[in-house]
Amino acid sequence: MNPDESQIVAFLERYGAALSNGDLPEIAASWAVPSLVLSDEGAIAVTDPAQVTSFFGQAVAWYRSNGIVATEPALELAEALSERLTAVEVRWAQIDAAGAELGSELSAYILHRGDDGQLRIRVALTRPEPQ
Repeated sequence: MNPDESQIVAFLERYGAALSNGDLPEIAASWAVPSLVLSDEGAIAVTDPAQVTSFFGQAVAWYRSNGIVATEPALELAEALSERLTAVEVRWAQIDAAGAELGSELSAYILHRGDDGQLRIRVALTRPEPQ
């Protein structure tokens, strides 16, 4: 059964809180294995949760060094692709310590509902938001 919008939003809010708090185990638990990260530079196959932990450990440090202390999701689109797969587009606001938005990025995900009923990211594509 496909998730409804409230389930998707709840997943994104948990994931955003984990990103904001630098909670690497929770971030890794939000990813299906295997999964795929796509960019203009190519594709990265994620075959181990440790890859997610390593990448996001570096990403959290980069965000902090640029004054970003939190991120907040806004669901832009959700479309069921199959019984277990849902395509979503999310705008992630980048928030500083004073609560001001410093910028944002757009992410497209294919979420997979596992046998345990939990949503996880199966495919990810992140890009800067058009100006």
